[in-house]
Formats: sequence, C-alpha cells, structure tokens
Amino acid sequence: MRKWISIVLTVFFFFLTTPVVHADATVKAYCIRPLHSDVMIDQSDADTWYNIAGLTKLPAVLTLCDAIDRGLIDENAAVTVGAKAASIGGPTAFLKKGETISAKELIRAAVMISAGDAIYALGEHAFGSEDVFLSNIELTMKAAGVDKSLPDCLGTFMTFSCKELVSLGERAVESPTFLKYCSEKYYILNHEDGRKTELANANKLLTSLPGCIGLFTGSAKSDGYCGVFACRRGETTYLCAIIGAQNSKVRFETAAKLIEEAFANYRYVTICEPGEPILESYPVEGGDLETVDLFAKDEYALLMRKSEGEPQKRFDLPEVLTAPLDPDHAVGSIAFYSADGSLLLEAALYPEEAVTANCFREIMKRIFGFFLNG
Repeated sequence: MRKWISIVLTVFFFFLTTPVVHADATVKAYCIRPLHSDVMIDQSDADTWYNIAGLTKLPAVLTLCDAIDRGLIDENAAVTVGAKAASIGGPTAFLKKGETISAKELIRAAVMISAGDAIYALGEHAFGSEDVFLSNIELTMKAAGVDKSLPDCLGTFMTFSCKELVSLGERAVESPTFLKYCSEKYYILNHEDGRKTELANANKLLTSLPGCIGLFTGSAKSDGYCGVFACRRGETTYLCAIIGAQNSKVRFETAAKLIEEAFANYRYVTICEPGEPILESYPVEGGDLETVDLFAKDEYALLMRKSEGEPQKRFDLPEVLTAPLDPDHAVGSIAFYSADGSLLLEAALYPEEAVTANCFREIMKRIFGFFLNG
C-alpha cells in the first residue's frame, strides 16, 4: 500500500491589492494558486459552477491512479473490455468488446486523452461494478474538498468551479501514476487484433511552457475550452484552472500568462522544515538534560512578492525552560512579521525529546547507579 506523507504548508499572502494579471475576456472563469495553499494569486468567477466538458472525467481518473499508487490495481493485469465500456463515445481508445488489454495501457489512455472507454473498462475491472466505482470516485472528490454526487462514473454534464478543479489538480500532482502519464505527449496503443490507436496529449503547454508537468484538458462546443494545469520550477508549483475559453489558443495563452506572472512576481521563503531545529541547545533547568533542540512540527513557508524584504522573526519563549518537557507539548512559539510590523505567521515550538524532571527519587537512583557501576 502506498505510504502517504502529509506535509502541512502554511502560506500567507500580503501586500496584494490588485490581481497579478487580467485574463482574456473570452474566458468564463480562471484562478491560480500555489500547491498546498488555498490562497488565490488571481481569480475571476472562480467559485461559480460551469459545465467543463471532458474535465468531468478527472475525478474518475484520479481514483484509478490512486488505486494503482496504493497497489490495488496491478498495471500488468490483463483487462477484458466489457460491452458498456466499448460503447462509450467521446475521446476513446477505440476499445472493442471482449478484447484484452493491460491496465497500464488503459490508465495511459485515460490520463493522456481522457478516454472514456478506458476509464470505464479499468474501473469495472478494479471495482467490480459502476456503482462501487462511483462510490470510490465520490470519496476521492471528498478527500480533495469537493463534496458532490455524480450521475455516473464519467461525471456526465456535471458542473465544477475553477477552485474545485485546482483542488482536484492538487490530488493529481500528488499521484505518481498520474504525473507519469500526464506528461507523455504521444503514444501508440497496440490492440491485440493488430489495430493501433494514436494517443496525442492535447496539453500544448507541455512543450511551450517551461516546467509544465500536466495536467488535464477538455473541450466541447457548448462548454468552451477548459483545463487544469500545473507548473513546477524549483521548489514552487502553481496550479491554474481555465473554464470556457473561446478556443484552444486562448485557453493555453491565458494559463501561460497567469503562471508566468506568478513566477515573475512571487517567491517562496521557507521558514520551518520538519527535522531541522529552529533553535539548538536551548537551556533547560531541573531536568535530566541541560539543553534541548526546539522544532516546529510542520513545514511552513511564506509566499511573498519579490519586491518585499525578508520577514523578521520574534520568539516567545522563557529564557530557560523548566523540566519536565514533553515533545508533544509546545514550549513557546516563533512569529514572523513584515517590514511594517504585520504578523505573517506563527508556529508553535516543541522540544526534540522528553526531559524528565529531577526529583529526590531520581537523584537517589542516579547516586545508587553510580555506586553500582563503580
């Protein structure tokens, strides 16, 4: 089973009075935010639900990728395509009823081109029925903070907001399986009867935008051109969603502009990292240790304008800590402030290890032990 690592990234946003960029008026809605943050750098109508064409399949694809990540689906498993899967229209891998194909080829087609037949065939194989598959899809969405009921496993005619899309996009970035296939640009899928299906990724930003790592696109005449994109440069990753662009060019140009402006104007300042002490050898009195290192339990960072100076830090701690100390109980805190004195973030500080208080009994035990050991 996949080992999950949870990192809490606290991001504070300040001195932001105007949007970074104004997107094209022919886009219905858009937003951009950093990974692991709910703070929007720029947005327009980002809470409104819209029809999003093929992007409604994203929750199902995420559910399948998660199942592979956790070892519930073997990518080498042979999958027999059922009648319903073979009958699904839209972007497809051109699967035929009764053909056998590997789970790896199906998930590749699902991620690269949102192939409905591949999604349904693999879901049926993994979960036994559409109802069970659908229940797991809704659990995937709920884990991403999107609480909706879907009419079917492909989310047909469902509406989503840009904010919901970037939340789902965050789940995609955290999935090794999704990331492996969403960055593939072209692939030829070989069927057992000798047929070949070309899979061409519609995400043009993979080749035109430095650092783009995916994620998913969709389009329909009635819904416009939509997409959720991720771009990583150094330690910073931005998630961007576009809904209802007038055409494919506007969709990609708007996303690229939002992302480039974010990288140009903002930077991350890492404040605390798990495993690295904030203060070393802090004095302790009345305990079995004379000093202890102090840590923050989570990772903290600030998203700051590049024009701003470094944040100032202040500690709220006694001059000397008094035993006993418990690593699960905070002994003080560290706070960071902007140049004008505004509080940016505050993090609790914990001792690295337990410190036992010296008492008469403990002292006698030490003396007794000293004599026993010569």
